[in-house]
Amino acid sequence: MSPLLNEARLCELVPRDEAWPRCDVQLGTWSLPWAFRTTLETVPRNVPYLAAQPKLIAQWQERLSSCGGLRVGICWHGNPAYNWNRIRSMPLTEFAPLARVPGVQLISLQKNAGSDELASVAGRFDVLDLGADFDTRGAFMDTAAVMKNLDLVVSCDTATAHFAGALGVPVWLAQAAMPDWRWMRDRSDTPWYPTMRLFRQSQLGNWAEVFARIGSELSELAATSGNRPRTRP
Repeated sequence: MSPLLNEARLCELVPRDEAWPRCDVQLGTWSLPWAFRTTLETVPRNVPYLAAQPKLIAQWQERLSSCGGLRVGICWHGNPAYNWNRIRSMPLTEFAPLARVPGVQLISLQKNAGSDELASVAGRFDVLDLGADFDTRGAFMDTAAVMKNLDLVVSCDTATAHFAGALGVPVWLAQAAMPDWRWMRDRSDTPWYPTMRLFRQSQLGNWAEVFARIGSELSELAATSGNRPRTRP
């Protein structure tokens, strides 16, 4: 992930397998909100704070030039090694209401686990597979560049959603009824990512009603999208 983070030029980055420079204090990233005494009012929300490589943005702009309509990147499966993955992830078939929206092209941002489900929906609805070379340049390098050429990302609660938010890309998060603490409760937005909307389950395991709402909102978006510029700064 270092190549993508280096694009943002936030600070000096040292890969995990290299020697660390001398430092006075060591602190895990999960402890930063505690160290900064972060409140809802002081959550850092200036996006984008990550950046895609301009050369890759241009390459994917060319590769996606034949995709008409509203381009919607989708991700449905997180890391299966995570204990709560079965709660946050959903079958690709749940995205069918989105595929039925006129003028929408679904584009897979899924890598590794879950990718095999693309074959299972073939003939039922269309999802563009970005090919075997997708993200072979480094973790999320192509993902970030593709996102900059999309109108929207719809994702389960995994790294893809966080990267979209950090890149300042519009992202709709399909959220389980048992959310991670960062998403709090009883709100459809989040202070962490101004471009994100939350679509929460009302009942654990019921993704159908979540994607029915997302499909309805997407229909309105597709109807009013017009001919907006594709590539985002």
